[in-house]
Amino acid sequence: MPQNGEINTKFDVYQNLCCGQEIIIREGARFPNCPNHPRFTTIWKRLEADIVDTKVIEKKRTSDPAA
Repeated sequence: MPQNGEINTKFDVYQNLCCGQEIIIREGARFPNCPNHPRFTTIWKRLEADIVDTKVIEKKRTSDPAA
């Protein structure tokens, strides 16, 4: 099971073991600390979830004019 600071290898839903917080995390992102226990190691368990459709929202470039 991944821990805080490790790189995620699969876009999915994860739950921490200490207090049950759930996150959706993309591939390539680092697993965060638990918001309730930031000074301790956080272990994340992958949940069995069907992610049917995903949409990537990209940042707007700063050079684009306002509408």
